Amino acid sequence: MSMFGLMLGQTVSLAFRKGGGAFGTCGFYIIVVTLFTFALGAEAMAANAGAVMCVAMLLASISALPLFYERDHEDGTLEQLLLQPVMLEWLVAAKILGQWVAVILPVLLVSPLLAVTANLDAGQCAKVMGMLLMASPTVVAIGSIGAALTLGNKRGGLLQALVVMPLYVPVLIFAASGGQDGAMWLLTGMLFASLPLACFVSAALIRISQD
Repeated sequence: MSMFGLMLGQTVSLAFRKGGGAFGTCGFYIIVVTLFTFALGAEAMAANAGAVMCVAMLLASISALPLFYERDHEDGTLEQLLLQPVMLEWLVAAKILGQWVAVILPVLLVSPLLAVTANLDAGQCAKVMGMLLMASPTVVAIGSIGAALTLGNKRGGLLQALVVMPLYVPVLIFAASGGQDGAMWLLTGMLFASLPLACFVSAALIRISQD
């Protein structure tokens, strides 16, 4: 199996095996959306379900940022990756994909059920799911940069949140817009720009942290 496949499988398996991190993130997402439903009421929730679910996804992804590189940094895996005859950027891409599969995919799978509880019809549900699907890779890519930037810091979780939250604002604005004013195209552009940028920036930050 290629190094990309090995890194992808390791990221997914560790996310579900150690501490239930990925399941905890999905549970956190469900709780946040449910709390908004109780707080806003049925009518307001139906009108703002897309924005609420987007905010919940962003918060859930922040809670999962320590799953990105911190464990690999602590057990020396990152040092070994630097010695592999494979571009580190390629391995970072595998980590980003693995994080999306382990953390975001369960969130997307439960989102239609939450949309039904918010009284969304089929068309509204499809639009919300489309926005979340297009925004989520950018969210993970930005999270990769934040996680790599804070490697080895004792208060990495707090710093990660402070770093990535301002960067999430454009994604939140367009993902919560309900598909107006070409938001889907803008999210697509963000996706294709953020993924390669995150691979190169994260790899550079990892190299710096291991020097």
